[in-house]
Amino acid sequence: MTANAKMAKPGRRGSAGKARDTSNAEPARAGRAASIEASQTKAASGNAPSGEGRNSRHHRRAVVDRGAETRQRLLVAAVDVFGRQGFEGASTREIARAAKANLAAIVYHFGSKEALHVAAAEHLVGRVVALVGPALAAASRPEAVASPQAARAALLTLLQTYAEILLGEREAERWARFIVREQMQPTAAFEVIFRMMGGAHATGARLVATVLGRDPEDETVRLCVFTLMGQILVFRVAHALVLRGMGWASLGERERDAIKRVVVAEANAILDHAVLP
Repeated sequence: MTANAKMAKPGRRGSAGKARDTSNAEPARAGRAASIEASQTKAASGNAPSGEGRNSRHHRRAVVDRGAETRQRLLVAAVDVFGRQGFEGASTREIARAAKANLAAIVYHFGSKEALHVAAAEHLVGRVVALVGPALAAASRPEAVASPQAARAALLTLLQTYAEILLGEREAERWARFIVREQMQPTAAFEVIFRMMGGAHATGARLVATVLGRDPEDETVRLCVFTLMGQILVFRVAHALVLRGMGWASLGERERDAIKRVVVAEANAILDHAVLP
C-alpha cells in the first residue's frame, strides 16, 4: 500500500463489499423530517437558528406551513385521500401534496400515518357534531321525551337536520366516502366514528321508544332507528344513482326539500305502523 492510499471508511461499501444495511433508514428519515419541520416552525416564529435567515428557502416554506393552519389543511386532505383510496392505498406524500404542505409536516404534527388517519376521523366527527349539535342537544333534553307527541316532533326535526347536513354540506361527500370505507374495512378510526353514530343512534332510540311506548333497548326500536337513518344515508351513499334516476343535476335546495318531505312522511308511516312483536 502506498503512502497516498486512502483508508476505506467504515460503513461504506467497497467495490467487493457487502451492501449497506438500510433497515433503519425509514425511522431515520422520519426523525430528520420531524427535525426539519421543528426548525422551520421556529423560523416562522422569528426564532430561526443561526444561518437560516428570513429570506432562506426553509424560512419561506415554514411561514406557509406553520402551525394550526398546516394541521387543518392536512386533516381536510387526509379525509379526502383516505376516503378515496382507503388507509392502505393512500400515501402520506399524496396527502401532503393535496394539502400543499411539506411531507415533514405530517411527521411533525401527527407522528405517523396511523395517527393521521385517526385524527382525520376525529376532524370529520368534530365537523358533523358542530353542525348537528344543536338539534341533537334539543332531542336529548328531558322535555323531548315528555310525551309521544314531543318525541315524534323532536325525532322529525332531527331527521330533517341530518338530511340537510348530509345532502347540503359541500364536505359531506368526502365524509361519506371516509365513513363507508370504515364500514367495509374497520380500522382504529372506526371507533371514533362509532362513538358519534352510536350516540346519535341512542338518542334516536329514546325518541322512538317514547313514541312507541317501548324500551330504548328493545330490538325492534333499535332496528327502527337504523331504518329511519338509512333512508337519508342512501341519498348520499348512492348519490350518483339518485341523480341519474331522478334526472337531477345536483341536490340543490329544491331537491333537498323534496327529499325531506318524503323522509318525514315515511318516518311517520314507520312510527304509525311499526311491527311490534
